[in-house]
Amino acid sequence: MNIDFINNRIKKGVQMAFLKRSEGPSFTRNGEAETAISHMIFFIAAIIIAMTVIVVMSSNVQSLTGATASSSKVLSEQIKTDITIISDPEAVPYNTTLKEYTFYAKNTGRTNLDTEYLDMFIDGLLIDHSELEMILPEQDVLWRPGTTLEIRMKSENQMTEGDHRILIAAENGKSDSMDFRITWV
Repeated sequence: MNIDFINNRIKKGVQMAFLKRSEGPSFTRNGEAETAISHMIFFIAAIIIAMTVIVVMSSNVQSLTGATASSSKVLSEQIKTDITIISDPEAVPYNTTLKEYTFYAKNTGRTNLDTEYLDMFIDGLLIDHSELEMILPEQDVLWRPGTTLEIRMKSENQMTEGDHRILIAAENGKSDSMDFRITWV
């Protein structure tokens, strides 16, 4: 065998090996890598978006759960609370010496009420607590179910003759109102 022939064969073999490696089907040549990388990027992006949605939704669900629990507690208290104004709407007592009106209300609910947190409105105007004296039976500190509360409202000026409205509200929003008439004889 001729050395040139062997050298040519070796060169062709190396060239063929090189061509086979570079020209044959490869992962990067036919676009499979690009497709796989694109799919991986989209998959990671979808996971990140899903995790973000889960975090946002869980915080919203927790807020909603807390608000629902708080709302149900207030509703439960309102159901157990009831106030009834038992004053005579035709004859509201006015003490001209002390310059005060007297109203009566009964706790007809099932909860104790703190008179410090009661609000009284006359004709839609809030009466300041400094103008009110709330008297409970036996000097009690809480307005207990079934007991009558005497409310004395100080007023330098007498109410005008005619129709008026009183509203008494507990701290949880439960209230009672009564229309009454002032007549001066």
